[in-house]
Amino acid sequence: MATPPVSARLYKVRVDYFSADERYASEIVQVEVPDDADVLAAVHTAAQATIYYNERIPDITFTVEFIAPDPDDPDPAPLAGLLKPVCSHCGSESIVRDAAARWDVETQKWDFSSIYDCTTCDLCGAESDDLASWLPANHITPPEQFEIDLAAKLGAPDLRHDGVFQQFCFGLFLTHSVDEAVAAWKASGHSSG
Repeated sequence: MATPPVSARLYKVRVDYFSADERYASEIVQVEVPDDADVLAAVHTAAQATIYYNERIPDITFTVEFIAPDPDDPDPAPLAGLLKPVCSHCGSESIVRDAAARWDVETQKWDFSSIYDCTTCDLCGAESDDLASWLPANHITPPEQFEIDLAAKLGAPDLRHDGVFQQFCFGLFLTHSVDEAVAAWKASGHSSG
């Protein structure tokens, strides 16, 4: 019996190699990862398989940074791994970029004429040109983990899909522990499911 083909995604990462906190090499690596596999584990394995990784190097470490697709690429690879930008300060996906749009009389719609470098996080207020860190789209961010943990503590995992609950978590993620948020949720009169 033939086995069905396994679907995979292609991720591009920059790997910086360090010895005693001094960077000695940098390389761009492409890693094909099956959809059901752990992306971060596969990327770390690939980083350790390059010529720059050698355990005999004193105090060897490395960092990996996912490279977002270039918006000017006419057609990204069909197997390209899905990425999401997150705030490098708080881990939130709630980041925005400024852009300019111009009215097109012929199409009768607004068309983007440029997107600016500055990125702002709606959650923590951080702002810079290099605020976004790129992670696999299925990576659970700290705010998402807060939602998961809070819903579990309330005994209602399905609350994660409730818009009111999501806004509640958004407002407390940076200022409350999960236990404090449980008490705040109960005190607010909201139901647990």
